[in-house]
Amino acid sequence: MNSTLSNFVMRAGNHAIRSNPAKDIDFHLTAQGSDWLWAAFSIFGCFLVVYLALFFIAEMKGSTLSRYTVGAALLISLFEFFAYFTYASNLGWTGIQAEFNHIHVDPSITGETPGVRQIFYSKYVSLFLSWPALLFLIELTNISITEENKVDDLSAMELIHSLLLQMIATESWVVALLIGALIRSTYKWGYWVFGAVAMLIVQFVQFKRQFITLRIRGVTAGMEMLTMCIVWLYFICWGVSEGGNKIQPDSEAVFFGILDVCIFAILPAYLLFIAKRYGKMPALSLHMNNKFHLKHHDEEEDETEVKNVHEDSPRASGETQIPQQEQETEETNQS
Repeated sequence: MNSTLSNFVMRAGNHAIRSNPAKDIDFHLTAQGSDWLWAAFSIFGCFLVVYLALFFIAEMKGSTLSRYTVGAALLISLFEFFAYFTYASNLGWTGIQAEFNHIHVDPSITGETPGVRQIFYSKYVSLFLSWPALLFLIELTNISITEENKVDDLSAMELIHSLLLQMIATESWVVALLIGALIRSTYKWGYWVFGAVAMLIVQFVQFKRQFITLRIRGVTAGMEMLTMCIVWLYFICWGVSEGGNKIQPDSEAVFFGILDVCIFAILPAYLLFIAKRYGKMPALSLHMNNKFHLKHHDEEEDETEVKNVHEDSPRASGETQIPQQEQETEETNQS
């Protein structure tokens, strides 16, 4: 009996590395790293099941805000679920010779110095897909909980402008890190710098939008400030793994996985809870905020003409004003 159970447990273990081995690679993922990635896969799977149920409920009888927020959270979990299945299965990678010889294997598999490192491009694909949905969720949640008397105007054009800047700059730093990881020479660090500049643009727009325009405060503000700090750890993780070759792919998987769980599992769940409990669907105007609206010369002339017309017209105060010409004609007839 015990022997049968032991054989069953051994057969049911993690066979991803054996089924999909990394051939001709010096530094590669092992079974221990794959085990952690399957754990992260399970976390995103649990969130995906919950969001699926909430999504169908929201589509059937939920409010507009619920449909939009749950839909964004569902897409994030779906992309990460798909990505971590690929990552944990030891798929979606290529071999690139490292720039630095900080870690070693004995004997060397490829005979190269430095050795060839396993680069998982699949994780950057998941970042590319997940970040736009997360940025949309952050923006929508913050607008929904903003008190109307604290904001002069909620403009749809300002929302589109902010989201486009954030999404394009975010996709830029993700692509920059991916390209840098696939380069063997020291030129890879140039892409790291390009990505860091794009990240600075994203966070400048986010800070201005969330903390100055929408005036987010309290726990939500703290969560978003923490998120802005955590995102920089992606650059540090890249620097010590694919860039500097200081840590093994197993440690890289743990580092990267913890960041993803914080950003794409915990944060969306918190935003969804806040929007559901405190949020209200905002009424967005189609014009730009008044303080940013620039009047052209023709518009000023049109406003002057309209003002003159109103001054010559009868007052709307209940008292009837008789035009001067009609009043003189009436006095002549009476005389």
